Amino acid sequence: MRICFLHKPYDSYILSRSKYLVENGHEVYSIYFDSKKMGAHSSVGWCGSISLGRSSTLYVKYLNRFLFSHKIAQFTRKHDIDIFHVNGMLNSFYFPFSCAKKQVIENQGSDVIRTADLYPVFKLLYRFFYRFVDGVIQDSEIAQIKGLKLGAPVENNEIIEIGVDFCVFNPDVEYGKARKNLGLTENEKMVFSSRGLKDLYNLDILLKTIPIVMESVREVKFVFASHDSGFMKKYATLINELGVEDYVFLAGQLDHTETMPYFCKDADVVISVPSSDSSPASVYEAMACKTPAIVSDLPWFQGKLEKDRDMITVPVRNIEKLAEAIITVLNGERAVDVDLAYHKVYNNINFQTENSKLETYYAKILADS
Repeated sequence: MRICFLHKPYDSYILSRSKYLVENGHEVYSIYFDSKKMGAHSSVGWCGSISLGRSSTLYVKYLNRFLFSHKIAQFTRKHDIDIFHVNGMLNSFYFPFSCAKKQVIENQGSDVIRTADLYPVFKLLYRFFYRFVDGVIQDSEIAQIKGLKLGAPVENNEIIEIGVDFCVFNPDVEYGKARKNLGLTENEKMVFSSRGLKDLYNLDILLKTIPIVMESVREVKFVFASHDSGFMKKYATLINELGVEDYVFLAGQLDHTETMPYFCKDADVVISVPSSDSSPASVYEAMACKTPAIVSDLPWFQGKLEKDRDMITVPVRNIEKLAEAIITVLNGERAVDVDLAYHKVYNNINFQTENSKLETYYAKILADS
């Protein structure tokens, strides 16, 4: 098959999926949005790629993208694309211009769960652009239900996870490399968050737990994997007000395959407490390394994992409960069944299995008349 992704060039999950498809004999192409962050885009054996322009604000970004419609049409026609796979409904403007045989949208959790509610005009736009797709995939039932309410087609509408690459994230990842890089001593506890800077990820709440946690666990560091400048621009005032400068480490943007596994392995606990979520890969990756996770109590894990056994759950934006959970895990007063969590993720959210499903899904859509 000739498969073309429309995506951000630094999206590590799309890059991993693309490598899988290349290794399995498919011709894979890339249409990507120009960015200062290119990540490992060049490491994929693309059969062809093209860059689109760059823009910033939400509405300007959408309007500007009409300027690239000719590039989309030309590229998909030139390479006789079988499957045009667009990552996220915020990129759906390009569907009417594609010359691919079949078109697939991958609903991103935030696009359908939050953005359409925050900007009601997108509900109308989604309903219109869903008409141009032949199939829809997403990583959770929550995103699927929300997409259907917004007009997604029922036919060829499937839940297919990205899945955890157990060749990268696993219990045998070497322990100590991240801690050594951070200069942590053997006795210091490491609390790790790899979530982004958007308000929905509630990093302010995590920062506000530090004064409470340090009263019970003096040797502890809170490690954030975010761009240093962006993080400090947003949270420097809060960090100074809390007086926790010595307890916050900024790891910068980590390479997902080369560096992130060591941070997941070395952490004493991984924190993911957003206000909404679809199917958090960062949590599954921590579980793949058999590291305890604390997550906000949201519907995404229902039917996948069991609360307060496979991971610890806390109410959304509750500083006291989050601090209590961190303290009890670090002090060994509350246990997570990391072995059971590992096996659940391995059996049900596995990169190899999920991408094999995607291949079958593509073939099915192509076979439909």
